[in-house]
Amino acid sequence: MEKILVDYSQIHLQENIPLHEEEINNIATQKKDFFKNTPASLLVALIIMVLIACYFLQNDFKNFKYYHYLLFIGIVLALYAFFYFLIWLTYKYYLRNWKKDIETGKNQLTSIVISRHKTENDEYMMTFAGRNQHEKIRLPAEKEDYYRYETGTKVVVSYLKYSKVILFIHELDT
Repeated sequence: MEKILVDYSQIHLQENIPLHEEEINNIATQKKDFFKNTPASLLVALIIMVLIACYFLQNDFKNFKYYHYLLFIGIVLALYAFFYFLIWLTYKYYLRNWKKDIETGKNQLTSIVISRHKTENDEYMMTFAGRNQHEKIRLPAEKEDYYRYETGTKVVVSYLKYSKVILFIHELDT
């Protein structure tokens, strides 16, 4: 990996820039769409798990009493409630971050791309130089942006601080 020389006097960070109405509407749309397909997707996954369990228990069903069936249904309902609760906690986490982003606004960073990497789950991460030598800002990027901006490119990035979302990025003319 090559070492990028960074002139920290050219790094600028503007914080707490108010969001435009379009950006606030985008956050509102994300809030509304978060739970859109969750109950149905969770139900389909649970039905598949139940069918797999029934396949493995097919020889034991002849020995089942009524309370075994009630226990089986209770376990399925408990699993549904547990996974729904985990998804609800995730939603609350994102909701808190969206609220903070609306209150504090966005940040605009004039910086240099110091590294890029792709994760195992096909997430594209870009790391930008911060205001001092030990500060780095790592943000997930779109695939097009990841391939467009090479390491060492001077860019202007506008992003939401808590949600870690890049709103726009473009190359700085040198």
